[in-house]
Amino acid sequence: MMSDLVLLLPAVIGHGYLWAAYFNHTHSTPQPRWLMDASTAGGFACAVSIPVALGMGLVRGELDLVGPASAIVWLGRVYVVAAWIAGVVATVRWGWLHLLRRPPDVLRHDRTRPARGESPAPSDHHVVRGSPDPAPQGECPARSDHHFLTRLPGNDILRLEIAERAVEVARLPEALDRLTIVHLSDLHFTGRVRKSYFQEVVRQSNELEPDLVAITGDVTDFPEYADWVPDTLGRLTSRHGAYFILGNHDARSRPDRIRRALTDSGLVDLGGRWLETEIDGEPVILAGNELPWIPPAADLEHAPPHSPDGGPLRIALAHSPDQLRWARAHDVDLLLAGHTHGAQPRNADLGPILSASRLGVAYSSGTFHVPPTIMHVSRGISATFPLRFRCPPELVKLVLRTALPPKA
Repeated sequence: MMSDLVLLLPAVIGHGYLWAAYFNHTHSTPQPRWLMDASTAGGFACAVSIPVALGMGLVRGELDLVGPASAIVWLGRVYVVAAWIAGVVATVRWGWLHLLRRPPDVLRHDRTRPARGESPAPSDHHVVRGSPDPAPQGECPARSDHHFLTRLPGNDILRLEIAERAVEVARLPEALDRLTIVHLSDLHFTGRVRKSYFQEVVRQSNELEPDLVAITGDVTDFPEYADWVPDTLGRLTSRHGAYFILGNHDARSRPDRIRRALTDSGLVDLGGRWLETEIDGEPVILAGNELPWIPPAADLEHAPPHSPDGGPLRIALAHSPDQLRWARAHDVDLLLAGHTHGAQPRNADLGPILSASRLGVAYSSGTFHVPPTIMHVSRGISATFPLRFRCPPELVKLVLRTALPPKA
């Protein structure tokens, strides 16, 4: 029995990996809310009950891993073998992601700071604060004025971070060197985090004085909170406009109403289309992809192609990083995405575990370079339930740089 237990223990890693993959795939697939909830509950039940059943079988001597067996025991053996294989894959993948993977060579710098206005109390470090009602300065409410879950120890939901990331874009025209983009994603207006928090996010965005603002979906979970848009996202400022697409939560919450609220507030809808604009004398293609929840993606087949000297720059907004393959196929220079919430909660040693992506946790947050496309995945601004652990929300300013000449 002890030998069986030793053989079974490594399969626990694979068991966790298999069910994490199940959850990741489920939450990256379009389906009705009731089916999503049922799939999540069923998966959780299986993830808990299977190791309990296997463990009880070993203790009772009913699950001998060798020798004659009943059909149910054979099924258990097959699962253990599959979990073993998954455990090997998971270990190799973890080693690559956490030990061997390095920041992409196109990332010039990555600087993060807490949002200004944080509480000086050690227990509230980085927490944006203010009065219950929006103050003239646009401050946020105190933690006690939000949903009670925001007060849980270790909850990072209000610990907004401001990040600046500079990336080299190979085909960036010289005139667009230092072009800045504020990337916002996954705001999740639900009322559980008060409106003045999002007004503070907008104020901080405006302080960054971006050239463009890009919003990559999940603005609200309930259609009535589309009424928050004019007082929040409607106040965004930038030199060349604010652009948006919708996400899976928007798609389940009367997307027509949310889309109309955003466009009526002066933001530009890129959902399923592309447009050409001019920035500092250079043409720029902006495109949107709301797949797999709201088809179609922008048809870039008829967009102006890249010229031999580089331009026009192609920037695409997608809610999910799963659209990286689409972006590469359409020669996109920069893809902005969200949806994964940074794969929170994160484990201090294991890193990200659950990420709502068919690609798993490989692209859960940060900057990635898969030529010809650079992809930036935001951790997001909030969440449906006001819970974030070891993964604070972020407001990101991207600075596009022309490529440095090769070293002699």
